[in-house]
Amino acid sequence: MSETLARKHPGAVSQVAPRAILRGTMVATDLAATRRMLEELMGLETVLRAPDRLLVRERGHRAGEAKHADPYWVLEVRRVDEVAVPQEMLNHWGVELTSQAEVDRAYETCAAHAERFELGRVQKPRFRNNSYAFYFVDRDSNWWEMEYREPDLVYTALRARGDAVED
Repeated sequence: MSETLARKHPGAVSQVAPRAILRGTMVATDLAATRRMLEELMGLETVLRAPDRLLVRERGHRAGEAKHADPYWVLEVRRVDEVAVPQEMLNHWGVELTSQAEVDRAYETCAAHAERFELGRVQKPRFRNNSYAFYFVDRDSNWWEMEYREPDLVYTALRARGDAVED
């Protein structure tokens, strides 16, 4: 653990020793439509593991090769008949892009193809939370953030500051 990371409870002993956060789960009512959006619009790689289960990851990784980027992540998409709990924007999946210009290009692409990929709201890019980003919502109420962070504002620098408020 970083020496500069301010611990809220310095004497506390962790019960678990995590190495990385590996995956999350989202739901979709139509895996084919979701797969099309993830691959064709967002450039992600997908694998249909079962009739009701799709795995998603960044492109560029092959078995036996080093991880393409760090952290390496996988999303699991489960097919459901209906989305029981629609998501809110604060419950979103983040996709990191390489530059502010790429965020602008991704926004233009999403806005231009919103009908084709059944996107709901596509918000305009802006600076917020130390990044330049925009959000959009897919056909199943899953929110996505496309963002770029300046290298010195990435998580290490943010963590080094510690808590911003006291409770």
